[in-house]
Formats: sequence, structure tokens, C-alpha cells
Amino acid sequence: VPAQLAELLAARLGLTGPRLAFTNACVASAAAIIHGCRLISSGRTDVAVCGGGYLVEEETFGKFDSGRALSQDGMVRPFSADRSGLLLGDGVAVVVLESAEHSRRRGARPLASVVGWGTATDAHHIAQPHPEGAGLARAARQAMRLAGDPDGADLGYVNAHGTGTKYNDGAETRGLRAAFPDRAESIPVSSTKSTTGHLLEAAGVVEFVITLLALTDGVLPPTAGFTAPDPQCDLDYVPNRPRKADLRRALTVNAAFGGANTALVLERP
Repeated sequence: VPAQLAELLAARLGLTGPRLAFTNACVASAAAIIHGCRLISSGRTDVAVCGGGYLVEEETFGKFDSGRALSQDGMVRPFSADRSGLLLGDGVAVVVLESAEHSRRRGARPLASVVGWGTATDAHHIAQPHPEGAGLARAARQAMRLAGDPDGADLGYVNAHGTGTKYNDGAETRGLRAAFPDRAESIPVSSTKSTTGHLLEAAGVVEFVITLLALTDGVLPPTAGFTAPDPQCDLDYVPNRPRKADLRRALTVNAAFGGANTALVLERP
């Protein structure tokens, strides 16, 4: 039972306060981070521990295989013309969120600030994204407005959901164009699922950490395995090689079955 996981972890780690488990598929751990941010920004708590994990197991693998969503050649090629599907991966990550005041009181040096977040549901189809990426665009615009940068003028990188499926990648590209109509072509975008595989419920928090590392290290992670451009996917996808960049802000977006979408904006201290 997912809810029991949060109880067991809190008990083992000595964590107090409310516990909540998110089960909304591939945005679950991103939704947990957003919930933690809302609790802190509203003054209901000073600290929130947010995490997610996924280990590939037979039942879920069988469902994706039956749905013909898995890559036909064992390679994930997000945004490439010859992409043929996703691969599942194992992964776990946990982040500690805290208010700026709480951080100052204990003399901590924050790795980054979460300055914006957004959620949206397009409810287009049980498994396919809205063809124009409508929900993802709304979530991204919400996050950027909250960050005080609705046009994305200070945005230097987007960690895309980028599953490597025909349906997702074109829709996501159009969604990013809708969110940033004047800047989309100049903002580097990459899918790190090309190297981690799809971590399902853990994807949001793992990609949040990857985005954080891109900010702190000044290196954009590449879209690995990129081969040939697709006319439907016409942005800068940082193909195959990492790229140095002096970033101030970065955005990470995720999407899930049922039309759920999340967006988080991180800022370097």
C-alpha cells in the first residue's frame, strides 16, 4: 500500500508531522515536491522531505510491453526521427526542502531555490498527451509566472519529460513553444531519460536533482542517442554531448497518464 511506505520511512528516519504518498503516476514525486513547496510557502511547515523511487518489475514491464510503448531496438532516442519508444529504469532520489528563514537560522548553504511551480491537467486521453501539449504549457506558464519571469527571459535550460515515444516528444515540443513563444528556439532542452530510462513515479524527483546539478555544475546534460532531426521536434535538444553553460534558472517538466503535468523552476543561489 503506497501510503504505508511514507509511514514506514517516517518512522525509521524519525520524521514528524504529516505524511503523504502521491500515486499520480509519472508526476508523483514532482507533485510531492510541489506539495512540499506549498506547505513551506504558506507557513504550515519549515521543512519537507520529498522523494520517490521505482524499481523495474514484471507487472509494469508487461503492461508497457503490451501497450507497445517500449523501444523496439533497446535504445531510447528522445526527439529523434527514428525514436521507437521508451525503456524503464531503476532509480531513487530524495530532496530536503526548507524555508529561507529556517536555512539561515541553522547556517545552511542552500544548493538552489525553488522559485516557481505549476500543475495542470488536460484530461485529453488516458495514456496519450494532448497533441499540442496544452497541459504541459499551462503548468510551465504557471511556474514561470510564480517565478516572476512569465516570458522566460532568465531561463537557461529545460529538462524535458522526453520519453522517446512518438506521441510525447512532438506534443512536448509544441507545448514548450506555446509556453515560450518568443524564446523556445533559444532555450536548450534535453531529455535525461535517454540515459536513466523512464523512472515512472521517481522521474520527477530524479530529474529535479539532475536539473539542480546542471545549475550548480554549469553543465547541460545531453539527449543521448540522438540521431536524425524530426520536423515535429525542432528545438535545441543538446544532442549527444554535454554542454557548458552559465545558468541562473532552469525548468524541469513532467507529464503522466491521465493528462497530469507538473513544472518546477530552480534558481542558482
